[in-house]
Amino acid sequence: MRATRDVQVLSRLQRQRVVRAGDGGKGGTADRRGRNGKSADVIVPAGTMVWRSNGEEELVADLTEQGMYVVMARGGDGGRGNARFAGPARQAPRIAERGLPGTRCNIRLELRLLADAGLVGLPSAGKSSLLRAMSKAQPKVARYEFTTLEPNLGVVESGYERFVLADVPGLIEGAHRGEGLGIGFLKHLSRTQALVHVVDVARDDPLKDISVVRGELSRFGQHLDEKPWLVALNKIDLAPGKRRKQQVAAELSSRGVEVICVSARTGEGIPELIARMRTLVDKGHAERKAGDVQMEVPVLRMKVVQPLKITRISKGFRVRGDKAERVVAQLDATSAEAQVEIWRRLRRMGVLTALRRAGATDGVTVRIGEAELEWPE
Repeated sequence: MRATRDVQVLSRLQRQRVVRAGDGGKGGTADRRGRNGKSADVIVPAGTMVWRSNGEEELVADLTEQGMYVVMARGGDGGRGNARFAGPARQAPRIAERGLPGTRCNIRLELRLLADAGLVGLPSAGKSSLLRAMSKAQPKVARYEFTTLEPNLGVVESGYERFVLADVPGLIEGAHRGEGLGIGFLKHLSRTQALVHVVDVARDDPLKDISVVRGELSRFGQHLDEKPWLVALNKIDLAPGKRRKQQVAAELSSRGVEVICVSARTGEGIPELIARMRTLVDKGHAERKAGDVQMEVPVLRMKVVQPLKITRISKGFRVRGDKAERVVAQLDATSAEAQVEIWRRLRRMGVLTALRRAGATDGVTVRIGEAELEWPE
């Protein structure tokens, strides 16, 4: 899985249920070793979290930067050629190893937007209009609730600097329980450095609106309510907003909440809001870098090797174990010459001794993997 900023969404992978890399080749004559299978790269947007699903889900990697990658499934080894089996007693061997199969795993991808700051608020508070006023983004804007059906991103320029601003669909009371549209997008705020509560000051009770949003952030979790935040009192160009803005701003200031009065329609207060947001974003990035340990690309932990286990079956014995099954998978058990090599390797591994202790005798059938072998005399 390889991350890039050139891709923005995961939707193109929605129908791609299976990703398969190339098979390893088998060895051949003239000391030809089997080729390695061609790798399969899955390109995902930066900000993608990669989960492995094998019964229980496990977070394997958080690909937040351009070029980060994680190996989710390793390919099998290529087979060695016939020269590997040459020796004093076998100068012209006719056997070679087959390529081994690779590993498999189930993967779930989750995208979390990489935004420096986020706009939150009730539906129709003016978040999308504010995003348009602060950046070059062109989200849909209308006079009815839930105009925004998915997060919108905009790049805000402040002097020679810039930061990414996210407009999250409006929250309503009960959003943390899945009501409304906001619950599916609150996770995108987890990576932001600061939040701006956009409030329609022309509404009857702006203070209650702020309380509703703060409560939903707190109940959703993931420390969203602990992020630096300020309030943007929007729509001060409307008559009710003009009357209420000073009273509401004074009440919030008395509670220690930073307030900036703005109008997305006229642009009043927008430069001040951008400057203050940039300060919060820069401070957040500086604190994160100071606390960061050197980042390493995580790698999937490989499966623990299955130990040798011998059980009695109706036809003889079954041998289980990664090393023993690997030997049989590499060699063609239908070839008499290959069977000699299989038994030689199993003897060196101690499998024959373990079989004798389990009661195996000459001529008994031994099943290893998909192959059935007859115990040699």
